[in-house]
Amino acid sequence: MSQSSVNRKNSLRAVVATTPEHMRDVTILRSICFVHELDIPPAFIFDGNDSQATHFVFYDGDEPIGALRIRWFAGFAKYERTCFREKYRNPFIIKRCIQITFEHCARKGFTRIVTQSEPRLTRLWTKLLGLEVMEGKDTYLFGSEEPYHLLTGEIPAHPEPVSMDSPAEVLLRVEGAWDQADRFS
Repeated sequence: MSQSSVNRKNSLRAVVATTPEHMRDVTILRSICFVHELDIPPAFIFDGNDSQATHFVFYDGDEPIGALRIRWFAGFAKYERTCFREKYRNPFIIKRCIQITFEHCARKGFTRIVTQSEPRLTRLWTKLLGLEVMEGKDTYLFGSEEPYHLLTGEIPAHPEPVSMDSPAEVLLRVEGAWDQADRFS
């Protein structure tokens, strides 16, 4: 592995958006990738589900490079609004970032992932991340000429998911910070 690959791997991180600065980065990234590049209306990209979702921001060092949101349903986590800035759209970066979010889902007790994909990106989700196309679940979005595919996949269960048996203080902690010491102790 080259030195630059090692440095890039060590500088990539995923952060659960818990501050106004994180949400600013989510907004900027979605605006670049969806509104500017794909001409998708902002009213679709920024909707009422943003208030009920978990948002991730991906950073290379301190630079925001990608984002996604996850909504939680009975038995599955739905990935939405996944985007990466153009110069960071390579398989290594995308796979590493998405895998970090899989760990988060598993910690919450979810082992099934669902997402929708435009046809040109379906192979990324299937080959790189192991999801499968759900037959008969295609839908047309944004006036697309080709249908978006609904994809699903299983992720490994976490050995210690957050559950009713978790210590009470764990259940009080900020999303994704379940193992960090309490700030108020």
